[in-house]
Amino acid sequence: MPLTGSTQKMPAGVRELTVLGEFKPFGLVAEALDGGKPTEDDYHFFLFDLNVTKQRDEAADELEASSSNRSDHELFVRGNRIIWSIGSRVYKRYTLPSKVIKTCWCRMCDMREALLCVLQIDSLTIYSTTGEVVSVPLTHTVTSIWPLPFGLLLQQAPEGNPLTNISLSSSSPFLSARDVFRPKRGLGYSPQNNYTPLNSFDCSTWGDGVSVSSHLILKGPLEDPQLTYIEERGKLNTMREFDEVTIWTSDSVPLVASHNKGKMKHSLWVVKVLNSNIEVAHAKSSDLIPSGVLAKQFSFRRIWQGKGSHTPASKVFMATDDDVAPIICFLLQEQKMLLSVRLQSMQINDEIVYDIKPDMSWSMPAIAAAPVIVTRPRIKVGLLPFGDIIALTPENTLLLYSGKLCLCRYVMPSLLGRDQLLINPKLSGIKTTIRDLKIVGLADAVEGRMNLSLNNGQIYRCAFRRSPSSSLTNDCINAMAEGLSPCFYNHFLLLLWGDSGSAYLSKADSSVDSEWESFCSVITRLCRKSNCSSQISSDSPSHSSWEFLTKSRYHDQYCKHNFIAGTFSRTSSGMQVSGSSGAVVGNLQRTEESFYMELLTETLDSLHAVYETFKLDNLRKVLLCDVADFLNEINYLDHYKRDFPGLLKGFGESKHSLSPRTPPSLFRWLENCLLHGCSSASIKDLPFLISKDGSSVVNWARKIVSFYSLLCGADQSAKRLSTGVTCNVASGIFYTHEELTVLAMVGEKFGLQQLDLLPAGVSLPLRHALDRCRESPPTKWPAAAYVLLGREDLALLRSTDPSKTVEQEHHTNLNLISMSTPYMVHLHPVTIPYSVSDTLELESTKLKDLDSFDESVTDGMEHIFNSSTQLRYGRDMRLNEVRRLLCSAKPVVIQTPVNPTASDQDLQQTQLWHLAQRTTALPFGRGAFTMGTICTLLTEALTVPKLVLAGRLPAQQNATVNLDANITNVQDLKCWPEFHNAVAAGLRFAPLQGKMSRTWILYNKPEEPNVSHAGLLLALGLHGQLHVLTISDVYQYYSQEHESTTVGLMLGLAASYRGTMQPAISKSLYVHLPARHPSSFPELELPTLIQSAALLSVGLLYEGSAHPQTMQILLSEIGRRSGGDNVLEREGYAVSAGFSLGLVALGRGENALVSEDPLIDRLFQYICGKELHNDRLHLFKQSVDEHNRSAGQIMDGSLVNIDVTAPGAIIALTLMYLKTESKMIASRLPIPQTHFELQHVRPDFVMLCVIARNLIQWSRICPSEDWMQSQIPEVVQNGIEGLGNEMDDIYEVDAEAFVQAYVNIIVGACISLGLRFAGTRDENAQELLYKYAVYFLNEIKPVCISSGHSLPKGLSNYVDRGTFETCLHLIVLSLCVVMAGSGHLQTFRLLKFLRTRSSADGHANFGTQMAVSLAIGFLFLGGGMWTFSTSNSSIAALLITLYPRLPTGPNDNRCHLQAFRHLYVLATEARWIQTVDVDTGLPVYVPLEVTIQETEHYAETSYCEVTPCSLPERAILKAVHVCGPRYWPQNIELFPEEKPWWSSGDKNHPFNSGVLYVKRKVGSSSYVDDPIGCQSLLSRAIHKMSGLTRLQSYTPSTECIGAVTVEQLVSTFSSDPSLIAFAQLFCDPSSNSISDIDFQEFCLQLLFECVSKDRPALLQVYLSLYTTIGCMVDSVVSGTYISSDSLFLSSLKIAVAYKEALLSGKLTSSKGEIVQSAFLGALRKRVEEILNFSLDLRTDFSAYIKSGRWPTEDFQGKMPGMILSWYLQWYSVPSALDIKRAAEKIKCIKIRSSVPFLRLVFPTTHITAIEQINSVWFSSSEED
Repeated sequence: MPLTGSTQKMPAGVRELTVLGEFKPFGLVAEALDGGKPTEDDYHFFLFDLNVTKQRDEAADELEASSSNRSDHELFVRGNRIIWSIGSRVYKRYTLPSKVIKTCWCRMCDMREALLCVLQIDSLTIYSTTGEVVSVPLTHTVTSIWPLPFGLLLQQAPEGNPLTNISLSSSSPFLSARDVFRPKRGLGYSPQNNYTPLNSFDCSTWGDGVSVSSHLILKGPLEDPQLTYIEERGKLNTMREFDEVTIWTSDSVPLVASHNKGKMKHSLWVVKVLNSNIEVAHAKSSDLIPSGVLAKQFSFRRIWQGKGSHTPASKVFMATDDDVAPIICFLLQEQKMLLSVRLQSMQINDEIVYDIKPDMSWSMPAIAAAPVIVTRPRIKVGLLPFGDIIALTPENTLLLYSGKLCLCRYVMPSLLGRDQLLINPKLSGIKTTIRDLKIVGLADAVEGRMNLSLNNGQIYRCAFRRSPSSSLTNDCINAMAEGLSPCFYNHFLLLLWGDSGSAYLSKADSSVDSEWESFCSVITRLCRKSNCSSQISSDSPSHSSWEFLTKSRYHDQYCKHNFIAGTFSRTSSGMQVSGSSGAVVGNLQRTEESFYMELLTETLDSLHAVYETFKLDNLRKVLLCDVADFLNEINYLDHYKRDFPGLLKGFGESKHSLSPRTPPSLFRWLENCLLHGCSSASIKDLPFLISKDGSSVVNWARKIVSFYSLLCGADQSAKRLSTGVTCNVASGIFYTHEELTVLAMVGEKFGLQQLDLLPAGVSLPLRHALDRCRESPPTKWPAAAYVLLGREDLALLRSTDPSKTVEQEHHTNLNLISMSTPYMVHLHPVTIPYSVSDTLELESTKLKDLDSFDESVTDGMEHIFNSSTQLRYGRDMRLNEVRRLLCSAKPVVIQTPVNPTASDQDLQQTQLWHLAQRTTALPFGRGAFTMGTICTLLTEALTVPKLVLAGRLPAQQNATVNLDANITNVQDLKCWPEFHNAVAAGLRFAPLQGKMSRTWILYNKPEEPNVSHAGLLLALGLHGQLHVLTISDVYQYYSQEHESTTVGLMLGLAASYRGTMQPAISKSLYVHLPARHPSSFPELELPTLIQSAALLSVGLLYEGSAHPQTMQILLSEIGRRSGGDNVLEREGYAVSAGFSLGLVALGRGENALVSEDPLIDRLFQYICGKELHNDRLHLFKQSVDEHNRSAGQIMDGSLVNIDVTAPGAIIALTLMYLKTESKMIASRLPIPQTHFELQHVRPDFVMLCVIARNLIQWSRICPSEDWMQSQIPEVVQNGIEGLGNEMDDIYEVDAEAFVQAYVNIIVGACISLGLRFAGTRDENAQELLYKYAVYFLNEIKPVCISSGHSLPKGLSNYVDRGTFETCLHLIVLSLCVVMAGSGHLQTFRLLKFLRTRSSADGHANFGTQMAVSLAIGFLFLGGGMWTFSTSNSSIAALLITLYPRLPTGPNDNRCHLQAFRHLYVLATEARWIQTVDVDTGLPVYVPLEVTIQETEHYAETSYCEVTPCSLPERAILKAVHVCGPRYWPQNIELFPEEKPWWSSGDKNHPFNSGVLYVKRKVGSSSYVDDPIGCQSLLSRAIHKMSGLTRLQSYTPSTECIGAVTVEQLVSTFSSDPSLIAFAQLFCDPSSNSISDIDFQEFCLQLLFECVSKDRPALLQVYLSLYTTIGCMVDSVVSGTYISSDSLFLSSLKIAVAYKEALLSGKLTSSKGEIVQSAFLGALRKRVEEILNFSLDLRTDFSAYIKSGRWPTEDFQGKMPGMILSWYLQWYSVPSALDIKRAAEKIKCIKIRSSVPFLRLVFPTTHITAIEQINSVWFSSSEED
């Protein structure tokens, strides 16, 4: 085979390997430890690196860290078992049902985590690293699997190829280490272990004969495999009968290597993703393209085919050429050579295109080879790390290659002794020497580690010496790798690796100093080689290698050409390709002199870039002295002397002219960027490496330059900025340069820790950008951006964004940590638990009354007291009182004499009977009170509080009295109350806990059905948790034939499946409606109660669907004739049918009806009772009397019994036309307008009609007295007004009819008002309803002397008390619906009075007690955290609950099922919001500004609330704004829409399920600690601070001034640990660590500045700048050389430039500068005073600008040189050479003053320095 290239000659360098130990697969050790004998002898294993399994972003970051100490991962397979071990530890074990054929790691689609794919004979099992398992059944034989970047390649067997032919050797060592097994015989050297190809691209067919591809690609674990196609001559063909054998694939780039069995040639293929239909449309022959090709996505394109005949390569891998281009290597064992093919890539339209040129291949002798990462461990080539090649030659020599460049030879260490080598017992008698040992094989290479096989049969795990331990040496080498041209760097590598004297490469135990010395020696050799041409030598070692450079001929040439950055073409570290042979020829054409000249030029530029980068890192600044000491090349020496004046020793006046090129200076560029803008700052001041893509060494400097560029207005084009640098900008909107800068900091993962590493002055502009954006940053920013701003409250709000996937969520968490480190920030959501453990143990919250005698009794409300309710009610006792009123688990108190008589005992029983009526009604209210307030553990059983009907006698030592069983059946009395009690217990569970477990429900199922479990089923269904029950579970419940269980289950299922029309549930409901059974169906006798529940359940299931057939059925059920013994419950059945019909057509009006007139007419017939003669009515009549067989004892005749049908029909019309504003329907409702109608309409029907009319005409409801009066017809109004007058005999009107109508109309209007303003807490509605409640109360029994209104009085003379009681309690219920969840105190007092009054008067009717109980529960709904909605569905549920027919007893279900009273749960919404301090995790008071949108009643309105509070409905809520001066503002904009409130746990919830995180400003107290603001830092604490600033001389006996320390004072207003520590260490007068009183006073003032302005991060900046000046003063005054560098002045100059940028408007800030301008001005003035104070400065400065001579060390030491460097740095004095040239030119011009010209030539130099230059140069010349 002709080869186009060859490798270079072997170098002389010899390196020793580091032996890690003898190798043995740890899987064997794990099996031995497990015990037992393996069932199979054959096993396989492969080693891989940690990055293979890491997530994508983590793997990328890991390349930057040293991996020399990481353990290898091993995957060991034997039979059907897999052992995954890390080092000597078993990590995971997998056991599969059948034998493993092959395994590999693969990343599918865009998944961030790697998947372990395991191929078996009939399935493919995929394991994720998180534990998820997916098994994919294989319908056809798959012989092998291969990883690709976007999925898994499945290779199918040809038709008829039995699976028994598949050998496990097919997965043997012919892939990379991450996806191939190594068989056990591969442990030793076995040349016979060749690859037998069995996997081919043969066509396969399915059973139906349809042709399929022989290769499939699986994109995801849950997706179907997709066909593949081959691209030939622009056409796509299905891959079939393709005689190619796959031998390698890449999981990073879409490449596949194959071998043709017939042609005996290798090929490389690119797998291409088809992005559009155009690619397929180009095919000319339709028969070549299958019909379904448009749905397929992958095609193969050949990019290279080898020449000559070869057997299949035994190994294929990817490495990197010496010019960082990727290469594919084929190990040809028969030819004993390694063939390398160079891969070319280019990017076209955001797509990478791969190709291989014909002459891009070469070979090297090798019998074994592997990719390793040695020379450039931190460099990446595109998506891959830089890979070297380790090759074993036929002469058993181990060579390291970088592409085609051979670097060195590796040998086993000489310290391997006899004991280490002779481990094999068979060899114990043989004498073996080191020279006799040979390396005969290598395998299992992972990064810089591999297994070496010796000729004695032993295998050792060895490691290469990779990155130097010295970070300085490592960075310098990497800088040269990135900055030098490939030919130059290759030469450097040859010197570095070929030098056997390089200690850190040849020995494994070299020190950090020896590494730096080795690097310096290589550079010295370069300089010596350059000097050979000029015949300049040195007898003694130079101080630095750069002196050789300054004396060489190269120096003169360099000065003449004045090279700038970018003169020489430099290859990017990305995938750039150039001809290797061309590069070699080009190098040969260079002269040796010019070669070394250019090499040293690029070396200087690269290392200078490292030097400048280190300046911007406080922690690495200490290394600059070493770099400057080494890089003292004469051109740059002045630059380094200014930074490090201590390096003056040994350097006097330069004998050579300085280079005209100004060395790049990052500080100079940053300063000019602030003062003049980034466009005016010179690009020459930036080291060229900063602008180079992929440069990691100067990455730190690149980030700072990019931030300054964006801050100063640089243009952005993709990632490239106009200043030449690249920058990753995080996604997010921005409007200012500061906001863009913050996004860039997030994109570059530049957090608070990195910001603190910058010099103080350099960090100021970046802190300015953060401060500018902190108050009101844009929305939809990444959470990490908010953490960077110090807005953790917004970060937590953003972290709940539902649009993020799980992978994005993980990436967000990593960014949050990187942005916040090292600050301790609360970044996890705070959960407010609702459990007994959270109950406050405060005395104010304990139940202290007569009922608390037994604290061990569980009443179901013990969990209601938590931190949230404590914040809401404080020391208020309302919740305690509610708990006492609703407690039914303790005997009630009976007041009796101390010595009772027989008559007293009868009185006790009577009183106890009345109290039992009240007790049985309490669960209604308790269910509402505790709804959604606790999260249950699914491992615990439900605890239902007891329902105790007994009483206790406090006068007789709390003796217990039970109800007399002879008087009443107690068990019958408690039947339905126990059901309600269980409902209340079940309603406590919060929907927040998500899906209920089916197992938990069945776990709580009793062996015998009971009412408690029935109530639980209803409660869970109302919370939507019965989805988990299967249909078999449902019918098992029905088969128990338990009445309450059936009712609870039907209603619960219908509520859970509300509006879904689920067929299975629908069938189960219709089973309980015998009226709908076919005639052939067996007759069932079901209680009417169950039938009524089934009817309403059907309505809930079909809610809003307007299902025609269901509507016809329900319409007929309203008027169905009664049958059997259920006549008394017929009205309840009709009402249920009416509610159900209304729910099915809820709010649809005419839109729900195809032919509306017949249905409406039938409903009005049910209301009015008139027989309508309309043929269309027959459509809704029963065609055959389906109920004759169940016809009962009473026949209604042909007319309709409106007493039974009217309520249901009115309710149906109400819900059907809810909020439709239909005047036609409202006008037809029979509200009496004449005296005649008044006599013939039932008063309670009038109430229903008023409710119906108002709910239909929804918008007309108004909470005003005028509207209430408008509801009363004129005839009724006149009749009421004439009650006091003598009646006119001509009308013969019954006064009772007027009063009955008036009372019911008022109550109907009140109920309408309550429904209209449900949950709104409208003050007008509350006042109006409260007014009428008091009015009715006074009518029953005067309790108020002056009612303050002019309503008619004396109505009780015409209406019975029972009617008044019912009306009163209905009004009170309506009032509590409006005030739901508010705990309104006035309303609560009214309810307490009603409860007490009814018991005292002996009118403890169960219905009224139920109303009072429900009203209390509504008022404190969900503990005050829930409220009602006014959506159509909610109004319907509330109307069912408030249906104005109260039961007469605990078991009364005749007119309205008591179970329906719990349907209010469907109308509830958790619009509760509480604010949590993100720093403390505690609920706090925060003022909110709530904005509601404009409606027909009012304009857009904003009002204030204090959290915790409830928000308006979603339909009108527009914005919520956190306001007030104590917390950082936060604005949540919403789009009002007619949708229900977000459910708890919903990811779309804008308020995080009711929790809004806020951040308190430093310097402000919380509203809990300081309600009125008298303790703020500016009011309460300033006098204590001022007292502390008046420091006295401290003695140990002195007490803290003002009885408070600064530390205590700061901790009151901030939890920032840095502030508290600063106050303790620097501001405490009692501290002995501070002796300088002035400095302590400065610290106190600084602390006040940072705390009051909420800028704690500026402590570091202020202290750094302050101490900088202090050190300068101390140095000048004492004459002591304190600081070794003058870099602090550059940082201070940038701080001053920041001030100037603010004054000039270059930077803007709404709150002014973050550092006081007066402080910066004082620092500037102080520096100038120090420089003017120096006496010898003028002489030294004159000598410098005249000859460039620096002061020599004399009796004053280094101080003169130090002060001169300060002066030159501060005033930006140019170099002496530039001054000299400018002065010579100016002298030629005859002018009086040269200052203007000097100012023009040196615009950045300060005027003070200009005058000094003028005086030195021109004054002296005038004297001459």
